Amino acid sequence: MLKQSLVTAVAFMLAVSAVAQVSEGDQHWAARAEGHEGGHAKAAQVDAAIAAYQRAVAQNPNDLEARWKLLRAIRFKGTYAATSAGEKKAIFDQGKRAGSEALAVIDRQLAAKGLQSVSKATEKQVADVARALPGAAEVYFWDAVNWGEWALVYGKLAAVRQGAADRIRREATIAMSIDPKLEGGGPARVLGRLHDQTPHVPFITGWASKRDAVRLLNDSIRIDPTNKITRVFLAEAMVDNDSDTAPQAIQMLKEVIAAPNDPQYEVEQATAVEDARALLRKWGA
Repeated sequence: MLKQSLVTAVAFMLAVSAVAQVSEGDQHWAARAEGHEGGHAKAAQVDAAIAAYQRAVAQNPNDLEARWKLLRAIRFKGTYAATSAGEKKAIFDQGKRAGSEALAVIDRQLAAKGLQSVSKATEKQVADVARALPGAAEVYFWDAVNWGEWALVYGKLAAVRQGAADRIRREATIAMSIDPKLEGGGPARVLGRLHDQTPHVPFITGWASKRDAVRLLNDSIRIDPTNKITRVFLAEAMVDNDSDTAPQAIQMLKEVIAAPNDPQYEVEQATAVEDARALLRKWGA
């Protein structure tokens, strides 16, 4: 009885410490734009956030909040703070490992709720059970995002051969089924971008559709009409699907550039503005 009480007490103390580490990570995350130059962030704050979330995971491995916030921070570092392709590859390799570990935790929790074969279950079946797990939707979403970024640095065709496109599609679909409003329509944004950017490889990615890209990105815009990342993705997808929509797409990009950035997403939106300008130059507008 005494031994069991000690084990319980230690577990409780570790859980409390993990909560404190997540709180510390959140403080550093909120300061991630500190010292940024446009769409490029300095790594100090996000590195501190990553370290805090890693400590939280070590102290409470079943805590999905610490795990999805770790995935989010890794993605930010790789996308906005890394300075070379080699550094990006190393960071997103780390993100893949952290994502696999987080999904293994979810798989065990899903199995405990009666879903024994997660890999064979449909996206809807997984979502129906995972909806009861706080943080599961975020894990699926940020793992999909990290895989998307990994695909960009390793090459789209190489990523397709490794099954990245199908993994992103499945995980973003699960996240969307659980919470379509997550991250301002994030799941539909990821799916729309995936459809637009995935190379069409017969028998592998034949599902990729420019028309579906526009539809999904419009779904995301309806959830968060001011999201600059979604608007840039939508403008590009519109022209990819139908060049006659270029005037509307150009106007959309000009509005992205003219609108003030949301202070909570200063680096992310500054990057979207840079991407909008790059597209306008590409189109000669």
